[in-house]
Amino acid sequence: MAARGDATRTKLVSTTIRLVSELGYVKTTTRAIAQAAGVAEGTLYRHFPDKAALFAEAVMQQNQQVLDWVDTLPARAGTATVEANLTDCLTHLATLRADILPLELAILTDPELARVAPPPGTLPGPPGRLAEYLRGEQRLGRVRDDADPVHSAVVLLAMLFGLALQPPLPADRELAPALPGIRDAVDIVVKGLAPPSA
Repeated sequence: MAARGDATRTKLVSTTIRLVSELGYVKTTTRAIAQAAGVAEGTLYRHFPDKAALFAEAVMQQNQQVLDWVDTLPARAGTATVEANLTDCLTHLATLRADILPLELAILTDPELARVAPPPGTLPGPPGRLAEYLRGEQRLGRVRDDADPVHSAVVLLAMLFGLALQPPLPADRELAPALPGIRDAVDIVVKGLAPPSA
């Protein structure tokens, strides 16, 4: 029974990925997903509490390698330079842009998705890991004491999304240079985060 449930969940996620690529987030309804997966809409809700949870799992599944790397970010505090770590982080996160930016926009326009958006002041997932990293650098004295790690993470990610007008990175990020503009954006933020020199 558990294997069948896992297979259904996997089918729902893969169907969601396919439909979102064809229709976009806003037009991909739970009814359309269930119908395309060959299950009742109620079955979808037995596996996922809501549409946002299903979409989030679809995005995570497509980008697990990047998300795994971002999970290691807090442990990088004190290694390399803050500028190098942030540049690497934003370059990794730029590869999520094709999936995350449309989802963020859908959250603003879809009432069902907006209801389950994280509460203000909380940063789940990669933004939260970025804030944890900045907090770690702050404890080491490599980021100003009075800089708010959560607000700084939001600023960095807002700048990254602002660079979304540029073409997306190739799938093989190792062969691609940092997204043009990321180094400049990080330089601006790092100068603002730097503690006063002795």
